[in-house]
Amino acid sequence: MHKLMILSLVLLTAFSCAKEESVNVDTELQPLFNSFAMEAQQRGLSLDMSKYSGMITALDEANVAAKCQTISNGQKRVLVDDDFWRTASAMQREMVIFHELGHCTLNRAHLDEARTDGSCVSMMQSGLGLCKMSYTNQTRSAYLDELFK
Repeated sequence: MHKLMILSLVLLTAFSCAKEESVNVDTELQPLFNSFAMEAQQRGLSLDMSKYSGMITALDEANVAAKCQTISNGQKRVLVDDDFWRTASAMQREMVIFHELGHCTLNRAHLDEARTDGSCVSMMQSGLGLCKMSYTNQTRSAYLDELFK
């Protein structure tokens, strides 16, 4: 009887554990995930990027380039629309991936404030046209400083 109870507990423990979703980042996204972590570290913020997935896939939502998705087990992943990925410039890709990682890793919400010239204060803008996004080599550092503040 004692052996049966132990066996039952072992089996119950083994089968009651929730299946962990694997954490994978598409090879095309990995350099941007690495760059995001490096930029954060340069600004004094240490991030464990091993907890976040990223994949390029078809997104059925109109005008959505990417999104941060919470999986059933609480893990987060960035989904990037394959049409966007094929046509976007390197700067557009970086801005969109960093924006989504801002949601996933930093728990940042959208910020649609505009400067006096109409440009967005943050890359965390919603894209609803309330400010003009101007993410360039010249503005990159200021936007990253704001992102990781």
